Amino acid sequence: MPEILKEVRKGLIEEAISSPNLLSDLAGLEKYIAESYSSRSFIELLQNADDAGSARMVVKRCKEHILVANDGRLFTQQDFESLCRSASSNKERKTSIGFRGIGFKSVVGFADRVHIFSGGLETTFSKELTAREIPKATRVPLIRIPHSIDATLKTELFPEIKELLDDGYQTIFIFSDLIADCVQSEFEGLAPTAVLFLRNIKQVVLETDTKTIITAHREKLNKLTQQVRLADNGQSGTWNIFDGDGASIAIQENNDEYVKLSENEAVVHAFLPTLEPTGFGLKINGDISTDPSRLRVLFDENTFHTIKRAAKLYVSLLEDCLSPNSELGGRKILEALMPYADPRMLGLQKRSFRTEFMAAIQKASKGRFDNLYCKPNWLNASDNEKLATTSNIRTVQRDICDINGLDIFLKFLGAKELTVSMYSQALKKETVTIQGAAEFVSQITKQYTTKQMAPETIDPEWKIWSVGNEIKSLPEAIAASKCLDSDFVDMVTEQSGISSELPRMLSDITDKETAEVLIQKNTEKDSDEKEFTKNNNVKIPHVQLSLTKWRSVEQQVLEILSAEGWTAKDVSLQNIGYDIEATNPNGKVVFVEVKSLNYAGQNFVLTSNEEATAREKGESYILALVLQKQDHLDVMFIEDPTKSLQFERQCRQWVWLCPSYEFQPNAYYYQQ
Repeated sequence: MPEILKEVRKGLIEEAISSPNLLSDLAGLEKYIAESYSSRSFIELLQNADDAGSARMVVKRCKEHILVANDGRLFTQQDFESLCRSASSNKERKTSIGFRGIGFKSVVGFADRVHIFSGGLETTFSKELTAREIPKATRVPLIRIPHSIDATLKTELFPEIKELLDDGYQTIFIFSDLIADCVQSEFEGLAPTAVLFLRNIKQVVLETDTKTIITAHREKLNKLTQQVRLADNGQSGTWNIFDGDGASIAIQENNDEYVKLSENEAVVHAFLPTLEPTGFGLKINGDISTDPSRLRVLFDENTFHTIKRAAKLYVSLLEDCLSPNSELGGRKILEALMPYADPRMLGLQKRSFRTEFMAAIQKASKGRFDNLYCKPNWLNASDNEKLATTSNIRTVQRDICDINGLDIFLKFLGAKELTVSMYSQALKKETVTIQGAAEFVSQITKQYTTKQMAPETIDPEWKIWSVGNEIKSLPEAIAASKCLDSDFVDMVTEQSGISSELPRMLSDITDKETAEVLIQKNTEKDSDEKEFTKNNNVKIPHVQLSLTKWRSVEQQVLEILSAEGWTAKDVSLQNIGYDIEATNPNGKVVFVEVKSLNYAGQNFVLTSNEEATAREKGESYILALVLQKQDHLDVMFIEDPTKSLQFERQCRQWVWLCPSYEFQPNAYYYQQ
C-alpha cells in the first residue's frame, strides 16, 4: 500500500470506527452535494485539473468505465486528504478556482466506484468496501475512506492507463459502475466556453461514441486584453477578454466584428459558467461567490467587490467606444455593451446580478458623461453632428447614435439630450440639409404650439427656411419675395403632425402679411419645373461574385458595391434620406437609396425626406432598384433619380410615386 494512501486511510478509518453516526451523516451530505452539482461533475474535474496547472485534459469512455486524465501536478498527501474530507480544501480563494473542497463529491451522481492513479498513489473509493469495514454505519459515503486499488480493474485497463501515462498525463481518475443517462448528459453539456476563463487548460479531449476536441489558444494582445480562440471539432470562435482589477469582461468576435450574445449565453462566470445572466451581451468573470451547485450567484462581500471592479472596467470600455479615436473599434464593440433591459426599470426588477451590476455601472459613471450630449430623436444624425461640432459640443458620434437603446442608456449614466437652443449659434453659421431644416421647423412648431417655446426665443437668423431650394434665414427668405418651398412645408407638416400652427407661428415671429406670403400655396406643378432624362442608368463595372442569399437588400447592395471596389457603409438606420454612403473607385462620394421590387416595373415611392435629399444631392444620389429572383439579384442603379424618372406627388403622408420606368438591371448570382 502506497505511503500516502496508508497515512490518510489510517486517520479516516479510526474516525469512522469511533463515530459511525458521523460517517452516516457524511453520506447524506455527499448525496446533497451530488444533487446540487447535477450535470456538472466533469466541470468540477476540469476545474481541479486547471488548479493543478494542467494544460491538457482527456475524458475517454473505455468499456464500462470513464477515464479522466490531466497532465498537472501529482497528488500530494495534503491534496489527497482534502479530497477525502468534506469542505477541507487546501486551496486558497483567489489563487485557485475551487476552494470549498466539496466539488469532487459530485461524481457520486454518475458513478458508484472511483479509482485514482497519481504518481505513487493508487486507490479505490467504494461504498461496498467501506460498508464492510464500518459495519455499524447505517449508510456510508463514496468519497471518504480510500481503499487499495482494485487489482482486477488495474489489469483490465492496463493498456489504456499505460497509454495515458506515456502520453504525459500524470493523474488519472477512473469511474466505474456508471449511471448511463447522467454520463451522456454530462458529455453533451460540456460547452467550449467552459474553458474560456481558465488559467491553464489549453485542450480538452472528449471521447465517447464520437471524438470531440476543445482547444483554447490564449494570446496576450496588450496589458489589459487577452484573445482566446476556442475550437470544437472544426468550429471555432474568438473571444476578447478585457481584464480589470480582479474582474474580466469577455466579448465574442466573428470575422472582426463583435457579437452581442443572446441572453442565455451572456452569463456570469465564477471562472466556470453559472446560470446567472449578466444583463448585457457579454460574459463577466471574477471572484464571485456561488451556491454549492456553482449555478447561482451569492451576494456577499466578495461578489460585491467583483461587481464594483467589473463596473469600473465596463465604464472604461464604454468611454473608449464613445471616443472618435476608439482603440476598440467604436460601433463594433458598442452593440455588445448594450443592456437587454431598459435601465430606467431597474428599481422595479427583482434583485439579481444584472440589477446589481447595472447599479454599479451607474455609480461608476458618476460625473463621467455629464458633458456628453445625445442627438434628439427629432433631428437626423448628419446635421446633429455638424451643428454640435460647430458649437463645440461633445455629442454621440453619427456612426453610433442609431444603436438601439444607446441614448436611453447614456442618459441613465448622466448624459443629456441636445435642445433647439443649444444649436442656436451654429444655426446662424452652418447650412443644414433640407431634411434638417424641416426637422428644426417641425420641432419649433410643436414647442411653440405647446407653449414650450415663446415666439421671441425663435431667432430669425437661424438658417432653417427653404426658399427656391436653398436654406435661408428668415430675413433672407422674406427678401427673396417667394413663398416657402411647398415640399418643405409638406415635410414640416408631415413631421409635426400639425398643419395650422406654422402660419400662426410665423405671424407671431414676423407679421400676418409676411406669414401669408411665406405660406402661399405654390400653384406650379413640381413636375413642370424639372427636365427628365429617361433611364439615366449607372453602369457599374460588373464583376463575378457570389452573394449570400436571404440577406436584406441593403446588405446585398452594400456587398455588390464593396466587391466592385467601392468603399461603402450602411447608414439605413440613421433616417437621413438614403441607405448607403459610398465612395466610388474614382473618389466620388455618392449616396445610395435602396428600393426592393416584387416584379420588374413595379411602382415604388420616395418619402418626402428621400425625395428632398435626392434633389439636394443631385448627381451624387443613386437609386438602387433590386429585384430578388430564385438564383440571383437583378439590380439597376439610377443616378439623379429626380431628374431621371418621372414622379407623381401623392398625399399619403406626402410620398413621391414613380409609376413607370424601364427596368434594365445587372444580374448578381447567389452562392451555390
